[in-house]
Amino acid sequence: MDNIDSSKGLNDFLPIQDWFNEMHAKNTSQKVRAVLKNKGESGISLANNVPYGYKKDENDKTKWLVDETPAEIVKEIFSLFVQGHGTCEIARILRERKILTPSEYNASIYTSSNTNHQEYQYKWCGTTVACILDRQEYIGDTVNFKCTTRSYKDKTRVKLPKEDRKVFKNTHEPIIDEYTWNIAKQLRNNRKKPTRSGKKSIFSGLLFCNDCGMKMYFQSPVKDLKNKDHYRCSSYKHDTSLCTSHYISDEVLQVIVLENIQKVVSYMKNFEDLFIKEQLAKSTQDELKQISKNKKELEQAKKRIIEIDNLFMHIYEDNVSGKITDDRFRNLSFNYDKEQQELKIKIEQLSKDIENTEKKDTNITQFISNVKKYTEITKLSPEILNELIEKIIIHQSERVNGKKVQEIDIYYRGVGIISFPVSLEDMTLIIDKMLNKRISA
Repeated sequence: MDNIDSSKGLNDFLPIQDWFNEMHAKNTSQKVRAVLKNKGESGISLANNVPYGYKKDENDKTKWLVDETPAEIVKEIFSLFVQGHGTCEIARILRERKILTPSEYNASIYTSSNTNHQEYQYKWCGTTVACILDRQEYIGDTVNFKCTTRSYKDKTRVKLPKEDRKVFKNTHEPIIDEYTWNIAKQLRNNRKKPTRSGKKSIFSGLLFCNDCGMKMYFQSPVKDLKNKDHYRCSSYKHDTSLCTSHYISDEVLQVIVLENIQKVVSYMKNFEDLFIKEQLAKSTQDELKQISKNKKELEQAKKRIIEIDNLFMHIYEDNVSGKITDDRFRNLSFNYDKEQQELKIKIEQLSKDIENTEKKDTNITQFISNVKKYTEITKLSPEILNELIEKIIIHQSERVNGKKVQEIDIYYRGVGIISFPVSLEDMTLIIDKMLNKRISA
C-alpha cells in the first residue's frame, strides 16, 4: 500500500514507517486483549468451541445447552473411570463401539459431508479421554483464562497457572455432578501405572501412611510367588531411614475394608435417622466456632487490603511532594505489596474453608444416597471404593500381648470416620426394648 519497491531504492522514511506500523499492530493487540479480558471477567466464556457434550444456543451464542447424544458418552466416560478403567482402556472401549470422537462428531454435525478418511474414524485415544475428565465445565462452571499467546508477534499458545484462571460457578446446565467430578479428579491426581506383573490395585490413590503422610506403594512380586501382594510406605521404599514399612497385605486389607463397608451399609439401612443426627451433632460446636473465627479473620483481611490501598496512595502523594525519599517509598511500597499478596492468598483459603464446612449437610445427603445404591456388597470393586471412601490411613503394626495389632482408619467421603459405639445387633435390641416400653406404657 505504501508503493515500496526495493529495486527502485529504499525510502529514507522506511524505518519510521515500519516503526509506526509496528506500534499500530501492538496497540491493536492491546485493545483486543483488553476487550477479551473484560469479557472473560464478566463470566462470558472465551472458548470459540464448546466442550464435547454441549452446543451453543441458537438464540444466544454465549449460552451453552446440553447436547444429549455426546452428553451420554461423557457420562459413560466418567462412570467407567470411577469404576477403575484407565484412560487408554476407555478409549479402546469407545473405539470398539465405533463412537465418533469429538472432532468427528462436530464434522458430522456442522459439515454436509464427513471429510475424515474412513481409516481415521473412531480414533479415540487416552489423551482425548483425559482432557474430558479434566474439564471443569462439565459440572456447570465457566473457566476463563486457561491459556494465552506470548505476544502479538508470537501466537504460540501458553498455559496459564491455575491461580490466574477465573472460575464462574453454575453458569450452565451440568452434565456431571460435582461429587463424581471430584472423585475423578482425585483419581487423576493419584493415577498409577500397573506393576511389572501387570496387576493393578483397587485401592490406588486411597492408601496413605499414618506417620509421614505419603502414599502406600503397591507391590506384586513377579519372581517370589510365596510373597503376597502387599503395600509399603513409599518413603520407606525409597529410603528406609525416612519411615517404617507399614506393611499390610492386599488380601488382609480387602477383608477389613469389606467388613467395615458392610457394617456401614447395614447401619444406613436400619438406622439412617440416627446416623444423620450423629453426623450433624459430631463436632458441631467446634465447627461453629471455627466458622465464626474464619469469618472474623476473613473480614479483617478484607479491611486490611482496603487500608493498604489507602496507605499506598498516601505514601505516593508524600513521595511526589518530597516528604519521603524515593528509597523509603520503594521499601514501603514493597512491604505493603507483599502483605497485600499474602492477605489475598489467606482470603482465598479462608473462603474455601468456610464453604467446605457449610457444605456438610450436602455431603451427608450425598453419602447416604451413594450407600443406598448398594443393597448388599459381597466383593470390593474400584467403583465402590472410589464412591464411598475418601482415604485409608495405615498405621505401623505393633506387638500387644504377643499378638500383631495394626490400626487402620477408613475415612468415608463427606463424613469422615464412622464409628459404631455398639454392635448393630445390640443396637437393634436396645431399640426393641425402648419400643416395648412405650407400648406397655
